[in-house]
Amino acid sequence: MKKRMGFAGVLVIIILTLSVAAWSFDPIPVSEYKKWPNNWGKWGPDDEIGTLNYNTPESLVAAARLVKKGKIIPCSWEVKPNSYPLWGARVGIERFMNISGHDAVAAEKPGLMYSDEFIKTGTHSMTHVDPLVHLWYGDKVYNGYPVKDVIFWDKGTVKANANAYLTHSAQRGVLLDVARFKGVDYLGDKYLITPKDLDDTAKKQGVEIKPGDAILIRTGFMKHWSDKIIKSGGTLRWGAMTDGEPGPGGDSIKWIQEKKIGLIGADNIAVEHIVPVEEKWNKIYKVPVIPLHVAVLQMLGVPMQELLNLDALAEDCAKDGVYEFLYVWPPLNFWNATGGLISPVAIK
Repeated sequence: MKKRMGFAGVLVIIILTLSVAAWSFDPIPVSEYKKWPNNWGKWGPDDEIGTLNYNTPESLVAAARLVKKGKIIPCSWEVKPNSYPLWGARVGIERFMNISGHDAVAAEKPGLMYSDEFIKTGTHSMTHVDPLVHLWYGDKVYNGYPVKDVIFWDKGTVKANANAYLTHSAQRGVLLDVARFKGVDYLGDKYLITPKDLDDTAKKQGVEIKPGDAILIRTGFMKHWSDKIIKSGGTLRWGAMTDGEPGPGGDSIKWIQEKKIGLIGADNIAVEHIVPVEEKWNKIYKVPVIPLHVAVLQMLGVPMQELLNLDALAEDCAKDGVYEFLYVWPPLNFWNATGGLISPVAIK
């Protein structure tokens, strides 16, 4: 394989990007895509941020006013080797240090030294946000851009990439703690979250969902599976099609569109429910699996955040009864990224 790119610096991260096509590349007229609920062209022919357009300077100022006690709550999953679930053949993280403390004190002439590290990971192998062109059906990505003009070996993703989110990565956040609402620590691998579940959870929590909100759904998946993998000594591997995960299904597409959701995220691998496969929605969106990614990312332009850690946030919200907050999640400013590594925080 040819060497594609290389980077050097104080902290070097090699990013193995992955864009997943939905198994079909036959040219399809835009009119065919328009038969599905979509926001193509709604914010102009050059739009790259989708439903983040629902947010305004005024709504950001209003979100900032939600900060009452000056508490910052991390919402990213701590990354350690062989300790958490990943999709398919993706790998976690590797670290290479330039020196250790033992090396330093054993030096012939101890003096001024420094530590440095080389980190290798994937842009979808830890807490991240999906750009709107991460996954697609056919030959066009979000907003009707031809995929051949968007994604390149040498230049990466040149349109609607993770970098496009940088100046739009703060907004009102709402936690929907569906697991707590259902009275469990974990919803279960096959649980299908319905629009009623989402509405009933919001009602129970006393929180209103507004246009442009970042909706964060807690299922209990990440902790449950991380505990199992750690207990196995890192040998257990989660399987998307064998184990599955709890999440919203096809019936939530209309809910997401009508509520004008700005961003949706969850403490799982793909946000959405996976198995048993929802044949109805797979047939509609012409895919064998994860139809919400086509419906939400490609068609509606809703950013999706995955591998979140919402446990600490859930505890704090349950304690003070406040399920809204300022949510800040700037992606790593990596050139033309196909996945945005994030370390989001809720500020209350």
